Amino acid sequence: MQTTSRRRLLLLAALAGLAGCASLPPPHNAVAPEGDELRILVFRGGTAARLGHNHVLRAGGLRVAWSAAGPVLDFRLAALEIDPPALRERLGPAFASAMDDAAREGTRVNLLKALEASAYPDVVVRTLQQLGEGGRRAIEAEITLHGVTRRQWFVVDVEGRRARGEVVVRQSEFGIQPFTVLGGLLAVQDALVVQFELVQP
Repeated sequence: MQTTSRRRLLLLAALAGLAGCASLPPPHNAVAPEGDELRILVFRGGTAARLGHNHVLRAGGLRVAWSAAGPVLDFRLAALEIDPPALRERLGPAFASAMDDAAREGTRVNLLKALEASAYPDVVVRTLQQLGEGGRRAIEAEITLHGVTRRQWFVVDVEGRRARGEVVVRQSEFGIQPFTVLGGLLAVQDALVVQFELVQP
């Protein structure tokens, strides 16, 4: 009997350890499988907004782990791809303005400075719960950005093992001052649109 009880305790301990690991962010070398993508749409603002550009950022090196609640996404701000030409073209007229390498590099420098990426290098999105069944679900997630964690609800469309969704994130809610120059003549809007597409393995 003692041997059986001891085996049960060991089994329970092992299961508890596995459950704990399932909720952790993926390690930095666990790159997401092909087909996973996270994009951030940044919109121009300021009194001379027409002189600026809308931007699209893609999370390079996106890492995805799957817990019991749902996916956990993790990426480094320094790995963001700035205005990939093919992606800008895909997004249509609002992103049709031409961006050369110098403009993209300038955007990168300003972006990483505004986000204080050297102090807060990672972004983590952790699913907490899912409501609904079938093709359309409500998801609650924790978003950690700029050292601040906020809970947010958004809607996801599910088709087979593929999930697509988007959420509006306000930089100010994470203690970020949206980038601005010349006293607000050129700026980026506070609200960002985060779009994602994931494929469950």
